[in-house]
Amino acid sequence: MSDEFRILLVCTANICRSAMAEVIAGAMLRSSALPADLGSAGVSALVGHPMAPHAVAALDRLGLDGRAHRARMLDRGLVRSADLLLAMEARHVAAAVRLDPEAERRAFTLPEFAALAADAGGRRHRSDTSGRARAVVASAAGRRDWRRALEVEDPYGGPPEGYEECAKCLGESLSQALAALLGPR
Repeated sequence: MSDEFRILLVCTANICRSAMAEVIAGAMLRSSALPADLGSAGVSALVGHPMAPHAVAALDRLGLDGRAHRARMLDRGLVRSADLLLAMEARHVAAAVRLDPEAERRAFTLPEFAALAADAGGRRHRSDTSGRARAVVASAAGRRDWRRALEVEDPYGGPPEGYEECAKCLGESLSQALAALLGPR
């Protein structure tokens, strides 16, 4: 097993939510000791398309740059290679699990995982390692409640403020999730 911890962020077209989440998570992980590989994809991706202009602008306001992003389609290889798959909606989780049924134990909606990982993160795990991150994912999977549908609202087609609110929501959930994966500072 690789020491690199692979996180895949998934939404519909891979031009708003998952794309913004990839950039935000990358900024959060930049100075961490966790050897992480981030990626994003869409279940109905607009393959090759750049991030939506309002999404780029929302990231700009956070001091982040999403201009290099290009959308890609979710496929079985991406799902299989992910140690943690964070989707924006329950239907995205279901699409990933259809591609690889074994992904069920490591695929969550982002807000769902943030809530579950916050509880798991306080447990005794080796700090700043891929092993710790994998243990947090396993702990979260063992405590999930499938009836809960915590999701990230899609801002696509809406006003710029919706993208800013989405970026804020992504940042809050990612902050909780990554803090649990990384352990105490």
